Amino acid sequence: MSPWHLPPASDSTSRPSTSPSVPTSTSGGEAAHGLSRRALLAATAAAVPGTAAVLSAAPAIADPTVADGDTRVVDVPLDDAKTLDVEGVTTRDLPEQPATMVGVTWPEGSEEREVSARGLTADGTWTDWLPLETAEDPETGDQASGTEAAWLGAVSALQLRVEIDGADASTETTAHVVTTSPAAKDEEAPELSGPDATVTQQKQMTTMAATATANPATPTLGPGMPSFITRASWGADESTVRGTSAADSVKAVIIHHTAGTNSYTKAESAQIVRGILSYHTGTLGWADVGYNILVDKYGQIFEGRSGGLHRNIVGAHAYGFNTGSFGISVLGDYSSTTLPAAGRQAVGRLVAWKLLTTFQTSVTAKSSWTPGSGTRFTPGKTISLAKMMGHRDVNYTECPGLNLYNQFGTIRKEAQGYLDGGWKEHLWAFEGAGGASKLGTVVKSNHVTGSYHATILTKGLVLQEGSGKASGYATPFAAQWRSSWGRPSASAVTHGTQTAQKFEEGAAVRTGSASVVFHDSRFIDVPPEMMYRAEIEELASRKITTGWDDGTYRPLEEIQRDAMVAFVYRALGSPAFTPPKTSPFSDMPPSRQFYKEITWAHAQKITSGWDDGTFRPTASVERGAVAAFLYRASKATSTKTSNPFSDVPANHQFAKEITWLADREITTGWEDGTFRPTAPIARDAMAAFMIRWMKDRGL
Repeated sequence: MSPWHLPPASDSTSRPSTSPSVPTSTSGGEAAHGLSRRALLAATAAAVPGTAAVLSAAPAIADPTVADGDTRVVDVPLDDAKTLDVEGVTTRDLPEQPATMVGVTWPEGSEEREVSARGLTADGTWTDWLPLETAEDPETGDQASGTEAAWLGAVSALQLRVEIDGADASTETTAHVVTTSPAAKDEEAPELSGPDATVTQQKQMTTMAATATANPATPTLGPGMPSFITRASWGADESTVRGTSAADSVKAVIIHHTAGTNSYTKAESAQIVRGILSYHTGTLGWADVGYNILVDKYGQIFEGRSGGLHRNIVGAHAYGFNTGSFGISVLGDYSSTTLPAAGRQAVGRLVAWKLLTTFQTSVTAKSSWTPGSGTRFTPGKTISLAKMMGHRDVNYTECPGLNLYNQFGTIRKEAQGYLDGGWKEHLWAFEGAGGASKLGTVVKSNHVTGSYHATILTKGLVLQEGSGKASGYATPFAAQWRSSWGRPSASAVTHGTQTAQKFEEGAAVRTGSASVVFHDSRFIDVPPEMMYRAEIEELASRKITTGWDDGTYRPLEEIQRDAMVAFVYRALGSPAFTPPKTSPFSDMPPSRQFYKEITWAHAQKITSGWDDGTFRPTASVERGAVAAFLYRASKATSTKTSNPFSDVPANHQFAKEITWLADREITTGWEDGTFRPTAPIARDAMAAFMIRWMKDRGL
């Protein structure tokens, strides 16, 4: 007998000395060819008469091959085991195998089993029979193909009962014997993250950044989140993780328990979480831990599925309801045991934090769902469910245990108290900016990014710098926003297929269905590659143009006569001038915009208007008239009319002005040798004329 083998209990039987060949893995690694062990085993399982099973194992602490926080999973097809009789139930006996946890799977698409397990402890006694919770599988589309892995503690033997409607159903099933091990830091005080532990959190984020991770890390979170143990701190093996996805909103928090024994120490909690990660990724083939958060009976909070706690990460915990929910699982079985106050209060604080930071203010309110097949509800029928509920409320399961479920009244009351007294500055800014109708739903709850505390919504932002006031903004660029952009400083505008918005540090532009481009131009519609961008930017920096209130410059629009005169006036330093009480133009009353500038230009003989006594302020400026305005504003005296343009003869109305403009290299005309004097000038070309003219005049 192996020195690992303990004396059998009175209801045990002798065990064979040979061992079937079974695949093993360390730290929950994938099976060959990238398939999960479940998929490989389900494809080869044989149909034989039903049995119960006994799995023999040595104490985990005595196994030198699993140490320093590692996890090993050994797959045991029950059909390969020798049958024995234990307590009047047919059993299967397997050779020695260390264990701390166990789970069971069956072929995908087959009928769900009810599974319970017990283990032989180091003192030779058996644990109570512990039911194993059904695992929800979002990856295959099947409602259930196995159980969760239940914690038993260090045991030397395992017994399983696998049934369908009370009848044995252990054929075509596979036991997954999990051996976890303690890590040195499990015995130390955990390094916590959260608003009260930002220094530690930055340290943990640095550790994660140095590790190959498939998903973004949780950033520093805003006020209200209880301190939690990060994935890096509890020892997540990120090499086993695949990419996760996120939803646009959270409608409910769903409470679970992991099942298994409640006999674990505070230091063993991290070991349990590592075992769950290995089982979920390596055995069930999931992308990551199925739960968003795990809580132990001591009130310790463990970061679950990766991708960032500030995001609405889609988990694998409530079939048909994973998208739009936040899954919290409590370590242990609470069917007949009440969750201690520390664990209960941790759950309440998490419920309050998740709801409040997604701008939901009532724990007892309800949300609408339209579930598909495989849940407790009629497929396609819209239902209303509580914002805090149990796994049993949506799936056929006893989870989270009757006693914990009966504590929901207390948890809801405590959560509402935390919520009512919680930090609400982002909520107030959200409501002040128009609420959900304007800003949409929360995609990323309050977190630190750059110099901001930011809440990202489907249609807007809530931003706060330092201890300053939080402000809400509606913007179609919320999903693409980065802290380097700064706050939105104008409303979004649409020109044809182009949507654009000004931010403090530049502009974001989306053309049609193309990706968003952000640039540091002063105007949202003047990207870096635009011709005359430099001249437009310089014109703005000299305060000769401010563009429109929506952050646009509208470079391709034709410039109006009143705006052209205003630009010339500003370029000359906005000379002191008292406008006349009586207008020299019939269409320019004193109350009209740019009245001062236009009457100044008339007094300076820069413009005389039309023969009918009008100025026509909103008419487009022709290129020939621009030459005249600039010539007269310069007090030029040249009378030369010979120029390089084929369409400007010596007898043209503005021949000398256009010739002067060309001689001063303020214009080069078109490539075909024309000037096109009667063509309206666009605002981009006008900027080029203005900057060149100002530099020629030494302005």
